[in-house]
Amino acid sequence: MASVEIVDTARAGLDHEWDAYVNASPNRSCYHFTLWRDILQRSFGHRPYYLMARSGGATCGVLPLFEMKSRLFGHSFVSLPFVNYGGILADGLEIEEALAKAAIGLAQGRGAGHIELRQTFATSQSVGASWQVRQHKAALIVSIEADPQIHWSGLSSRLRGKVRKAQRAGVEFSRAGHEALDDFYRVFSKNMRDLGTPVHSPVFFRSILESTADSQILLVRLGGKPVAAALAMRTGDVIELPWVCSDYDAAFNHVNEYLYWKAIELACESGASDLDLGRSTIGAGTYTFKIQWKPQVKPLFWCYWLAAGKAFPELAPSNPKYAFAITCWKKLPISIANGLGPHIVRNIP
Repeated sequence: MASVEIVDTARAGLDHEWDAYVNASPNRSCYHFTLWRDILQRSFGHRPYYLMARSGGATCGVLPLFEMKSRLFGHSFVSLPFVNYGGILADGLEIEEALAKAAIGLAQGRGAGHIELRQTFATSQSVGASWQVRQHKAALIVSIEADPQIHWSGLSSRLRGKVRKAQRAGVEFSRAGHEALDDFYRVFSKNMRDLGTPVHSPVFFRSILESTADSQILLVRLGGKPVAAALAMRTGDVIELPWVCSDYDAAFNHVNEYLYWKAIELACESGASDLDLGRSTIGAGTYTFKIQWKPQVKPLFWCYWLAAGKAFPELAPSNPKYAFAITCWKKLPISIANGLGPHIVRNIP
């Protein structure tokens, strides 16, 4: 059995060792790298616990965790909060089990109510007595062809008509870096307010743009005004769209459809192998919207350990107990929603 320790990533050499292991793992996500530990800690202030399994002096597994503590939303450990993917990377079932056991010990010692691992694949704890698995979410990933016309011809005539309508309306598409953050955030924060959802601080997105080499903002303008936007990140041959937004007031001109089509064109032109449209709850409106772009649907495995007497966390907007708060939030002025939102959402993983 491998020995598992809580890694002090501030110690010399450990970040390099961690990242080298992640880079060699076929199941890695960009969020497993220590770069994202720093982005998340800097942006939200939560404490990271990065567990490393070692055998014979060599790294054989890792599990990045953040501790979340809130009087309103509870006490938990999440891998990883605020992003699409996380969870255990390991050389085998024995190592997975050792890391899972170490995470439980950590959570019990800290008095947490649950652990949430956002796995992209089934792991040993999927069938373990201590863990429960939910498969309510999926990643939607478009396999990219070199010629965008192949994608275009595969879309429904109705969807192609919406993209053409946006073009006739005079929309303009552009790509930019952190200098376009204000335009992105203007659309994103209004979109979140209209959904009744607290918004992230712009500090989070600025940190991503300044810390990652291949991230950019995709913008659609109508009449010179930003009406749809996405933060796109590239890792290897994969482009991911973790945050996409549009202005409901411009929905008649199908600016969101146009943005997604331009993202597919960009992926084709840049030689990407896949365009990750991000995760969605199966059957939700965003899931239905993304399905029309003909992605592969990859089930996600969200693994939970629950402390004695604790129930599954239900922090989704669909939870009826949040209905009144969501209705009230939709009525807030943008300035107030933007001021309050980051203080609330930092505790919602």
